[in-house]
Amino acid sequence: MYFAVLGKNPEISMIELALVQAKEISYPKKGIVIFDTKYSELLPQLWWTIKIGTVVKEKDLQELLKEVKIIWIQNEANGKHLKRTIGIRRYKLVDVFHTDREIKSKGKEIINLENGLYGIVEQYQNIEVYETVDFGKPGRSMDMGMMPAKLAHMMINIWLTNVIHHSDLDIENLIIYDPFVWSWTTWMLANHLGYDFIGSDIKTNYAEQNATWRKTTKFYTPDKQFDIFKHDITEKLETQLITGETKKNLLIVTEWRLWPIVSKTTSAQDIQKFQRQVLAIYKSFLERIQELSVWGLKPSAIFTIPYYAHQETSWGTNNNSLEKDISDYGTQIGLHIESISEIYGREWQNVGRKIMIIK
Repeated sequence: MYFAVLGKNPEISMIELALVQAKEISYPKKGIVIFDTKYSELLPQLWWTIKIGTVVKEKDLQELLKEVKIIWIQNEANGKHLKRTIGIRRYKLVDVFHTDREIKSKGKEIINLENGLYGIVEQYQNIEVYETVDFGKPGRSMDMGMMPAKLAHMMINIWLTNVIHHSDLDIENLIIYDPFVWSWTTWMLANHLGYDFIGSDIKTNYAEQNATWRKTTKFYTPDKQFDIFKHDITEKLETQLITGETKKNLLIVTEWRLWPIVSKTTSAQDIQKFQRQVLAIYKSFLERIQELSVWGLKPSAIFTIPYYAHQETSWGTNNNSLEKDISDYGTQIGLHIESISEIYGREWQNVGRKIMIIK
């Protein structure tokens, strides 16, 4: 059995967990899930969960931790109990939803689950990758899209949950495309995960600047191809996406910017105006996906749209017609679009992200 500490968006975490076809699921504590899987080799891909590990009985801890000099535990009473009953030498306290760099190098983190069961943490979110991509790249600006690296990774994983167990799909030859490439965040995650990539945008100067820098980081995978070209999403595509042998499995992972800035004093009329601007861009985006289908590719897509918080209630729906308008337009031109109900955002933010999927 395995366990996972879910992220701040538990519904999204559970969707990603479907990548390993989790079964026999139980919830011993809020934000923690116990499960079994026959695809344990895929667990290292689940970066959206905060922590992942194996579930053991208390009586087995002594043997499993005999070479461990220090453990991290969530409360002092439990630490004292383990020290008394199984001979733990030393313990320190850590919050179950936080990570600590020292833990990874000096000991093991133990989580008290339920009924004499404990979790031994074996895997943490790769925060170093996210921090490097989000804050280390030289070419970035508040005037452009700022999709977090963690979100890009999670979106790729969510798409994979729908296809990775289908034998008729060639995941090895998957190519990821971002038509709003901006500073190349999606490429950095796609490359690190081992996928070929192509990107386009109306301006490519930030992406070109970051491409050179990206090759100097330890997260760069040199044997994966990547390319970029200038393109205005409102104009028809040429054939740049077909290079060499035709890639039949094309995944589009993207986000247009959440611009303009919205505050609590922004009027409903202004928000409606912003939504019309975003809708116009995404209509063109959906039309480009249709063009790719005409070329013989098999495009699918996962993307985000802005989701505006209501002035009086958290994540209200009164000001959000954009999701329905995009879905309706997709249906009109022959695309099936689904949405994830949970909003990627924080309570204090005025704009979150709604995740939409074209299968």
